[in-house]
Amino acid sequence: MTDKIQEQIEDKVIDCINTGAAGRLVIVKPDKNSPGVDLVVQRRGKYKEREFYLKINTLVGPTQNIKFIVDFLEKSFRENENFYLLFVYFNEVSQKIADHIWLIPSSFFRDAAQVVMSPEGERLLRFEGDLDFRNQNAYSRFLINTIELGELLLDALEIGGGVVFKNLEFTKKRSVNLENLKYFLCEARKNTYAANAVGAENPKLSGSVQLEFQKGDYFYMDVRFSGEKRFTGMEVIYQESKPIWAMNYVGDQIGILETSFLREALHKLSEKCRLGEAVEYKKREFKYKNTGEGSIKEFSGEEEIFSGEKSIYRLDYQGGILLEEI
Repeated sequence: MTDKIQEQIEDKVIDCINTGAAGRLVIVKPDKNSPGVDLVVQRRGKYKEREFYLKINTLVGPTQNIKFIVDFLEKSFRENENFYLLFVYFNEVSQKIADHIWLIPSSFFRDAAQVVMSPEGERLLRFEGDLDFRNQNAYSRFLINTIELGELLLDALEIGGGVVFKNLEFTKKRSVNLENLKYFLCEARKNTYAANAVGAENPKLSGSVQLEFQKGDYFYMDVRFSGEKRFTGMEVIYQESKPIWAMNYVGDQIGILETSFLREALHKLSEKCRLGEAVEYKKREFKYKNTGEGSIKEFSGEEEIFSGEKSIYRLDYQGGILLEEI
């Protein structure tokens, strides 16, 4: 992880604290005498009366690894009643911190952490959490709603003592709603490529065009790479920051008029195009034809454009559900 991403995450944590505490806390970077500390939190107007020290540990996604693991060198680990370890999952695509984070007192972690050995034979203190926050472990009692971070720190500074944690209750996993997913996908497609939308200024993958659309807890991204004769790409849909559906495609490059016709066909027939169904659309000398099999759950197919009787464009695609429950 680069220093730029770490700084970006720290800024989001600061924003989160400020929002939850309604501006009644001051968050500053530590001085050189506070190694291992990323942020210092104080009550506004109460300088040095009491303060909390935060060490921000991050996991950057999207990732298929649901385990969040961080090791600390035991001999240099700092323990203090006002020192807390913050474990944050950050989705670089959606630019969001997860809805839940761990805020663990250093004194508890020092005693409860699993001890492992490094390749060099040194003792390490290991944090291991599960990104499926419903799974319980020794650190679950320190799991908090991200939006409540500022409020919890403020209460602890005003009342005295440590942070008071609540027992979070999580709903059971629920099935992905395929009808809602399909409705969102059609809306996303109509508002991105079919609408000739402008790509993101800083795409995550160099040389790509990245189109994005978000509504509610759904987030859509279409990443496309173009060559002289061919292009390829992938569409992905996230729900609650989890990738639940994806489609990959590869097709032929075509001219401006043909591209305009393709966008029009995809917009008008969004509920059937590129989902394995058979559909056609004609306008002037052009005909769009889509064939395939399956449903939004699992499908494959191809689309073609004809000028008269001549095929001038073809795209192959396949995709489906990645997660059936979230």
